Formats: sequence, C-alpha cells, structure tokens
Amino acid sequence: MRVIAFRVWGDYAHFRRHFTTSSPLTHSIPPPSALRGLVGAILGFSREEYPEKLSLDKSLFGVRLLRPVKKVRLGVNYIDTKDGAWVSKPPKGRLHTQVRMEFLKDPDFEVYFHHEDDGLMDGLSERLVQHRAVYTLYLGITECIANFEFFWDGEVQPFEGVSNVLSAFKLDYLKTFKLETGTGIVRERVPLLINAERERLDGDEVAFNPYAGPIPAEVENVYLYPGERDRTIAFIG
Repeated sequence: MRVIAFRVWGDYAHFRRHFTTSSPLTHSIPPPSALRGLVGAILGFSREEYPEKLSLDKSLFGVRLLRPVKKVRLGVNYIDTKDGAWVSKPPKGRLHTQVRMEFLKDPDFEVYFHHEDDGLMDGLSERLVQHRAVYTLYLGITECIANFEFFWDGEVQPFEGVSNVLSAFKLDYLKTFKLETGTGIVRERVPLLINAERERLDGDEVAFNPYAGPIPAEVENVYLYPGERDRTIAFIG
C-alpha cells in the first residue's frame, strides 16, 4: 500500500474536545478530522470539498508523536463581532471575554496518508516536496500556525505479531502490550470526520504513547515502517 509521510509542527496547537465548553480542553494528538483539514489545506480543498474528497471510504490517516505531549493553559481574549458591536461603543463588559484554554506546547507530529486515487497522492507528494501549500496550515485553530516538511513516499507492507508500534492505533485492534521503562499508554476518543456543516459524524477510541516513544504490542492492521524490521505504524481513521 502506498503511503505518504510528512512532518507538521508549530509553537502551539489546540484540537478541541467536543464535550468542553467554557474552558476548552485539547486532544493530545491531531484527530483524523484535523488531519483531513491539513491535507485539504495543502491540496487546496475548501471546507465544503474535503469531507467528500477525503472521506472515510477513500482515505486513511495515521499520526505519530515526535515530541512528548506537553500541555499549558493560556488566557484567550474573544471579541464580540455580532451586530456591529466592535464598531460602536458596547455596554460595559460586552466586547471582550477572556477564556482559559488548554494548548499543546511545541507540538510535533509525523502524519501518514493513503488515498485510493494515485493522482491525488502524486499531487500531495509534489506539493510537500516543494513546500507549497494552497492554504496556510494551522494546528486546530487559526491562531496556531503550522510548518510542514516532506518525509517519504513509498510502499508499506502489512505486519503480524508483536512489534514496536510508533504511531497511535485504534484501541479495538490492540491484542497485547508490554509496558517498559519510558513507555506509557493512554487512550482518547477522537472525531474521525467533520462534514461541510461542521457536524461531528463519527468517533473512535485510539491509544498512543504520550512520551513519543514506541509501544511494544501486538496490534492488528499495522504496517512496517520503511527500512525497519519490527517498527510499525497504524491508521486511525
């Protein structure tokens, strides 16, 4: 199976957990819904286009932590722009609202992408190599601008048995795992797809090592990382 891998990183990231409101919390990794947005931005797909062109039945996404998860809380000022509030003198306290938000600090990820359309894969690979995205990339929200670079484009082979799993994987696919020094495992429920109406359509539980290391485990539907014998990657949506 052909897979494209690229790195994406920034100073901050915020992938909002859908059940948080006044004090938004963030996922520890970019969920598949956000990864679809990243690839869509590189290729120039609009919000209305990418949910269909990068749908669950056409594409696969995986993600690997390149740095340990680090979270901070920052105050963010929101401005009321409804009904022209910002152009006239508003009632006291109406214009600005400060919210405490949770952010990922110094996020750094390796993203894996497969699509049934080789032409689309060729276009993405070319843009990654040339470092030429159609739209500006950001990590969750527009205030978190991201950088990116091409890693590799090649074939990956299925693997069975115990391996060192580098990426996040679906919890349902986990058979056994072994905790060693420096290894951790956490799970999160992440959204898989958000449609053109910004509705969350589906979700799944995934597991990963928050310390950015591999997890010695037996996991279904994993693939050998190019050039490795026992290090594997998985797709989460």
